Parts: sequence; C-alpha cells; structure tokens
Amino acid sequence: MSIAIILGSNQLDKVEFASMTAFLASSMGDEVSVFATMDGVQAFTKEPSILSDADSAKKIVLAENGGKFLDYFRKAKGTGKVKITACSMASRLFGLKKEDFAEIVDGVGGLTAFLDSSEGSRLMSIW
Repeated sequence: MSIAIILGSNQLDKVEFASMTAFLASSMGDEVSVFATMDGVQAFTKEPSILSDADSAKKIVLAENGGKFLDYFRKAKGTGKVKITACSMASRLFGLKKEDFAEIVDGVGGLTAFLDSSEGSRLMSIW
C-alpha cells in the first residue's frame, strides 16, 4: 500500500501527527509521499517555523520538549520508503529555495506532479 500526505499547516500537533503517520506507515512497509504546502513548508526549513498555540501542541511542547516531528521524519526517511516534497508555489510565496530546506526534503515540486505520482495511494490531507 502507499500513502500520500498533504500537509498544509505548520501547527505542531498537525506536523507531529503527519510525522508519526509517515514513520509508522513506512515502518510497516508502506511507501509514503509527503507534500508540504502553504504554511506546511515552514516546518521543513533548516530552522523550522512551528506554531504551538493549540492546546494539544502546548502539551506536546511540555511532554516532548518541543516535539519530535523531525526525529520521526528522519526515522521514516531511514526506511527508504518516504519521499518529502516541498510545494513549489508555497516555496516561492515564502521566498524559499531547495537549499533552505532541511536534509529530509527530497526536492521542490508542484501539486500536479505530486498527485500524478500518488495515483492509487490513500490520500491524507492535514490542515
């Protein structure tokens, strides 16, 4: 099975959920594609911009010392079954280039290509 995750938020609880989903699914042998778009691209920069004003996000910050989403995404990438793409349009909106993103980001691309490559995958949208 394959899973395609569209992440449109940089809210900690949502990014954390996306990272845990990618890690668990890839650990179970599933191929996972993550498409970070809109505010979601900010979670994947070398110095991530993360919002933590939701109650669940505040609890994550306290319980996990700021969240473990980067650790989960790195572990997921280590399975060899995860690809992370930053949205080209959102990247332009925020003035980001490929070199501005963390090492876990495979590249910058468009939504059309992502959807085309995700045909037949289970689609999960996190906003």
